[in-house]
Amino acid sequence: MAAGPDSGLFYACITHIPLTTVFPAWVTPLYVGQAQGEGRLNLRDLAPQWEPQHPLLGGTAGTFAVRQALLRDHPGATRVGLCQYRKFVSRRRISKVVAKSYKTMDVVAKADLPVQRLTEVMAPGDEPFLVSRLFPMRRQGCLGQYSEVHRAQDLLHFTAEAVSQGVLAGTEAKAFLNEGEFIPGGLEMGVYPTDFWLPNMAAVEAVVRACIDTYPIAREGYQARAWAFCAERLGSYLLLRHFRGADRQRGPLEKLRRHLPSHWAQRCVGRLNVINDEAQSDYVTGST
Repeated sequence: MAAGPDSGLFYACITHIPLTTVFPAWVTPLYVGQAQGEGRLNLRDLAPQWEPQHPLLGGTAGTFAVRQALLRDHPGATRVGLCQYRKFVSRRRISKVVAKSYKTMDVVAKADLPVQRLTEVMAPGDEPFLVSRLFPMRRQGCLGQYSEVHRAQDLLHFTAEAVSQGVLAGTEAKAFLNEGEFIPGGLEMGVYPTDFWLPNMAAVEAVVRACIDTYPIAREGYQARAWAFCAERLGSYLLLRHFRGADRQRGPLEKLRRHLPSHWAQRCVGRLNVINDEAQSDYVTGST
């Protein structure tokens, strides 16, 4: 692990292609798919059980490998950071170009991100968390919003497995499906305390495995990644549950800001960015 902003941070960048952006020296590439190779930190070495599922999970398979890297190589890490080859969370806003297809994400031109600047904006500071600002789903709730872009039955199956695995209490299923806020990336994009992230990511991983084993999906293209989309939403819910519970432990709820307790919104919410060759609002989607 390269020296990071602090000795307790392990920060991984999941990529399925050779990196074309120069990331900070303290960011460790984790390779999936065809980019894996000798002498690299590879999905096939860290979590071989997930390599066959990479086409169906994309970067989520790499996230499961990050958990193994922490357990195997960095047991003393106090925080874990995750980004992808084009997407990362910054502490502050660095671009005014909003992605047309994803209103809570900004587009940054690669030319505007020399390594010195990228190092500065990716540094998480001293706070335990750094996550993307919220995407509101208040009118539809989680299930309604998911149904607009994916297939409702997948999230319903996923929710049932989360209850069966004990990740959600039975009484939480409705709250999860009706949740009105979404943290893009869930547990897969940003910075998290390891004592929070490790058990919660293990729980998400167990639900994904149960769904793959119980509900085989034979689809082509984008909709084949149903369990990755569901995992992102469960990760977001677990984060929201933690933030709200932590604030209650501090005393009476403070005034909400963007529907998160202000204590967390002010300290832990950053900006989600996608790197493009040019800073244009339309961007070509990729797959990790």
